[in-house]
Amino acid sequence: MLTEKPDAMTVSEVEAMKEASEKNGKVLMAMRNNRFTPAAIYARKAIANDEYGRFYAGRCGWIRRRGVPGDGSWFADKSKSGGGPLIDLGVNIIDLAIFLMGSPKPVSVSGSTFREIAGKNEKGGLFDVEDLAMGFIKFDNGACLHIDFSWATNIEKDTRFVELRGTKAGIKIENDELSVYGEKYGVQYDEKPRPRGEYGHCVAIRHFADVVLNGTDPVFVPQQGVDMIKILNAIYESAETGKEVLL
Repeated sequence: MLTEKPDAMTVSEVEAMKEASEKNGKVLMAMRNNRFTPAAIYARKAIANDEYGRFYAGRCGWIRRRGVPGDGSWFADKSKSGGGPLIDLGVNIIDLAIFLMGSPKPVSVSGSTFREIAGKNEKGGLFDVEDLAMGFIKFDNGACLHIDFSWATNIEKDTRFVELRGTKAGIKIENDELSVYGEKYGVQYDEKPRPRGEYGHCVAIRHFADVVLNGTDPVFVPQQGVDMIKILNAIYESAETGKEVLL
């Protein structure tokens, strides 16, 4: 089964999905189209060739100045959506960052959420989710990741990005454009590879079909979905309690 994102709203839901797929011997994959963009595929090849070294820190986000989806719809109803931009946008970009970092296991998170700009739907409907979420994730290998997601916040421009700091070079994928920053022969350099190809959704769907029909090793496994929902739920918990949450 190929599902859309987010994988689920709660940890118990996503764990039940994982258990059902394993019990019945079925393929379960959630849409992770950002793993399959031309920039991400190029970066994955360079990572496999150890061109960037070990990623030990990074930041990622998808921030919109004014971009609340579906005004008056289920998007802003927490009982139906599970949350605001963190679970809506964060699942895409956090996943890409962790995936490129080598899928280390998250061990703790801290976060804050706000509802300061959107406030309520212009149409008067329910709006009980955040319009901005920020947080910090620590991993079992010592790496860390700062996150920043908004539907509405006072910034210069909308952007989505993953920026990772490696021991050999750093990379940034911003709005599907890849940049590399490093040092060779005592000289700092910037590179801007320009890989081209199909949009991520098409490639992700073909990969799923290849897994089902030909037994190809899946790029995404259900445990990664469990870890993602644990992260998102823990950030919401941290925002409510004001404390770091251990996973």
